[in-house]
Amino acid sequence: MASNDLQQGRLLFLFTYPRVASNLLVKILSIHDQPSVLTNGMGGYFFMPAFVAIAQAKLHDEHIDDWTEEEREKVKSLYQSGFDKMQTLINEARLENKILFVKEHANFMANPAKQSQYIWGRNSIYDVDWTPGLAQPSGFQHQYSPLNDSVLPDSLLHQIHPVFLIRHPALVFPSNFRVSMDKEAASDTRHERETMDITMTMRWTRRLYEFYTHGPTPASNDHHHQPVIIDAHDIITAPRQLLPQLCALTGLDYSKVSFTWQQASHETREGIVKANGPLAAKYLSTIWASEGIMQEKAMHAPEEIDISREAKAWREEFGEINARRLEAWVKEAMPDYNYLWERRLKPEPQMKEEKEGVSFDNRRSCFARMKSIVIRIRSYIRRIIIA
Repeated sequence: MASNDLQQGRLLFLFTYPRVASNLLVKILSIHDQPSVLTNGMGGYFFMPAFVAIAQAKLHDEHIDDWTEEEREKVKSLYQSGFDKMQTLINEARLENKILFVKEHANFMANPAKQSQYIWGRNSIYDVDWTPGLAQPSGFQHQYSPLNDSVLPDSLLHQIHPVFLIRHPALVFPSNFRVSMDKEAASDTRHERETMDITMTMRWTRRLYEFYTHGPTPASNDHHHQPVIIDAHDIITAPRQLLPQLCALTGLDYSKVSFTWQQASHETREGIVKANGPLAAKYLSTIWASEGIMQEKAMHAPEEIDISREAKAWREEFGEINARRLEAWVKEAMPDYNYLWERRLKPEPQMKEEKEGVSFDNRRSCFARMKSIVIRIRSYIRRIIIA
């Protein structure tokens, strides 16, 4: 597909990082039931196989200059494969005049050379072109501006309507650490350190956001979209005040939004694990077992979280060495989180009746509980009279 063909598609990207409640957001938005949306079974993750392959092959243990030519070509082919699959859906979305929805962890999209530079502190001496292969006009060369750390060139990023989902590092980093490692057998090997260093950061998210706010201006204003930031805490605590705004900004149908659902069936779980591996079950277990938004997942507002207090719990759960690592990751990520959090899309003020807990949904729930209580009281009175 030619480069100008890509511009005819509508690309809605949800940029995330592990454990930010992205599966919850996708579930609430009913992405797979949105009439104007096209996506794949996982809602995206086109570049996850490439990142996972790098980690599993322990390539983060070495600077990218020390990779063999075979290793570089293998990784490049995996990124190309992910792009090809995404491009196929872009074609379909364009033909059907639909929005292509893609959820992707920002670190999954990070250029391998940038990953290596982040770990090792030095650039590569080899000029490896990680740009995905796609048709382009004669003499045209894709550009990567200084703020673009991804494998996608500026011209493609400019065609994306970007939404950034964030969550407090003190909540997501321990959760990801817990899922990614067996804490009983967790060690301090270089492989674990280097791979987790790339994941336990908000650098990739902030850099992508700043690409859209401080990077080069796209050639056509028709394809320029202002980035939107949303915080998981607001989704959990004030979805009805936040999501109408998000849908209006992105073209999603708010009437399809759902706050309750059935638990994932055994067949669904098995199918996802078969297609994506057993690790998928660990990351999806919470949403699979849920039937709606779990308010207990947002007990503390971001501004109320005390990192030092949280670190004490980490020491009990993960041990002193890993707790220190977690605390360092969290503290290092906080400036990026605070920067993005201050620029987030905020929930609309609640109506008076909603503040008082008597919104339509709440009233219906209250009436149901009152009716149940009245029935139980009547039954109790009858038993007394008969006795």
